[in-house]
Amino acid sequence: MRLSTGHRRWIYWSGTALFLTGALWLVFHYFVRTHGQFGETAHPLELWWLRLHGGFAMLVLVVIGSLLPIHVRRGWHQRKNLLAGCVLGVMALLLIGSGYALYYFGDEMTRPWISALHWILGLGAPLVLTWHVWRGRRTHATRSARADRKHALVHDEPAQHSPSRLKTTRVKPNPPAQASGPSISA
Repeated sequence: MRLSTGHRRWIYWSGTALFLTGALWLVFHYFVRTHGQFGETAHPLELWWLRLHGGFAMLVLVVIGSLLPIHVRRGWHQRKNLLAGCVLGVMALLLIGSGYALYYFGDEMTRPWISALHWILGLGAPLVLTWHVWRGRRTHATRSARADRKHALVHDEPAQHSPSRLKTTRVKPNPPAQASGPSISA
């Protein structure tokens, strides 16, 4: 079930921005520190990467919401790409839930665990999305090839039975029957 080009662009751009801001926060949080008056402190950009990440998370929530009424519902009813779609959906729910928990439920004991879960899932999300897209395109290509073969077979059958293709055998006409009895001639 293909999405429009514009819809795919929104998904890819917002997802890429969300991933990059999260990955940059992770790099700045764990690997880029500055020396302040009282020792090592967080880099000033770390806070901005986190703010941008939260903003892009809101955009991605809107994009995911735009997929639910048509793409997800139709895929579910048609049973297309279910495994990859379900894994992607569960991953999105876990990312949304863990992101929410980081702000509203995390205390000193649980916050490191929630944070680790969130960024591990976040780093794996592009792989799951790629898997979902690849399986969907592969299924679409396989079905298109089958449809093309079926279309070709359906259109070739009448040609095989057309009068120009039928093998004709010549039947010799019967010789004229001879009249039995006397012939009248003038």
